Amino acid sequence: NYAVVKNAYQAIVCQDPSINANPKLRLNETIIDNAYDAGLVAINSSIDAQNCLISNCGRNLFLAGGGNYQFMHCTAVTYSNRYIDHKDPICTISNTIDNNSADLNAAFQNCIFWGENGLVNDEVLVLKSGNTAFNVNFDHVLWKVQNTPSNITSNQVIANQPPIFDSINTADNFYNFRLKDISPAINMGIISPVTIDLDGNPRPVGVPDLGCFEKQ
Repeated sequence: NYAVVKNAYQAIVCQDPSINANPKLRLNETIIDNAYDAGLVAINSSIDAQNCLISNCGRNLFLAGGGNYQFMHCTAVTYSNRYIDHKDPICTISNTIDNNSADLNAAFQNCIFWGENGLVNDEVLVLKSGNTAFNVNFDHVLWKVQNTPSNITSNQVIANQPPIFDSINTADNFYNFRLKDISPAINMGIISPVTIDLDGNPRPVGVPDLGCFEKQ
């Protein structure tokens, strides 16, 4: 809760071969920033996350080998800079690792997936193999994706419209991922159980905004 994890090689790695009803990891109002290889790695695990900012990582989210995942009001974003070379998708989801497949259930609601100044056209990559259960849902999200992932369900996706963050200056390494008044992510979410944002401010103000910050 209200944690900041910065300047790691892999910020958080979560692995649990015995999936159960209780998530192995809960992240509430948490920032993961500037992880060289990966911000959040999960291997056949279970995670619930809300109001999380996962920013400027080699790979922001890497979920493989199946598992159970729920992300609500999260912002995953990377801008290439002097420390991070943005060459991998913001979010990779797979039911397989080391040629072993497992059931996968992943839901992303009111989230933002965005990257700039890098080599990636599709910031969300979904990979399916084998015949295990495979349920991946994106509900009211904004993403940078030229080729819509297959094997997913989606509802109310804003594609390839910049979220218009408050202030980005890669030369000075300054990033404010709150939303400007003209952001297409404002008032584009769906009502959820989340009643605050990453700053602890009330949510929603009108209709919920996408991402971890609610425009006040």
